[in-house]
Amino acid sequence: MLIALDGLLLDLDDTLFDHRSAANLAAAQFARTIPGWHGTDREAADRWLQLENEHFPKYARGECSLREQHRLRVRDFHRSLAEISDAAADAIFRSYLTFYETHWRPLPGSASLIARALAAGLKVGVLTNGDEHQQRLKLERIGLLHRQLLVFTSAELGVAKPSARAYELACAGLHTAPERTLMVGDNHENDVAAARAAGLQAIHFDRAGAGLDPLAHATLAEIEFRIFGGA
Repeated sequence: MLIALDGLLLDLDDTLFDHRSAANLAAAQFARTIPGWHGTDREAADRWLQLENEHFPKYARGECSLREQHRLRVRDFHRSLAEISDAAADAIFRSYLTFYETHWRPLPGSASLIARALAAGLKVGVLTNGDEHQQRLKLERIGLLHRQLLVFTSAELGVAKPSARAYELACAGLHTAPERTLMVGDNHENDVAAARAAGLQAIHFDRAGAGLDPLAHATLAEIEFRIFGGA
């Protein structure tokens, strides 16, 4: 049961922004440009997701730069890329980004949830692991970068989810107490378990129906209804 709220924190990728669909489509397009690649579009998407899950957390933990984790993903994608130079890896990743950006879309219900929260007088922020410029650009391009929406990125905060410190800093930025702040996100470990451990309330946005949490909903409209009830 939710108690009274002063603040709402929202994850970005695969909560407000459809990262997975954009990345899958871009990976398939990008793979077709790689010499020696003969896999299917599905295999390309699965391989790119595997590498994202392997290398992006290294960046989030501060073990490498954003550009370095891009290079790692490119070099590990296919054996023909294993020994390429940094400049070549950067160029190939830029080609992937070009495809990726053409597929940027908001998830259904994202704009309504933000608007409803702001209209209710809540302080609303996005808490996301990633590069500040790119994450803000995503919000702008998909029409969600409202002037009242605060954005907290791991690059800006100096710490990433699931660290409790990321939540502490985000709540401080919202000027809300953790126990009166709700976190909504698709990653159960980072957005739900970690938020609760830091003293926040949390709802799992369970698009895939994984059933990891009793306080879970498959759509943002369901989450909006849970928080605010009917119109």
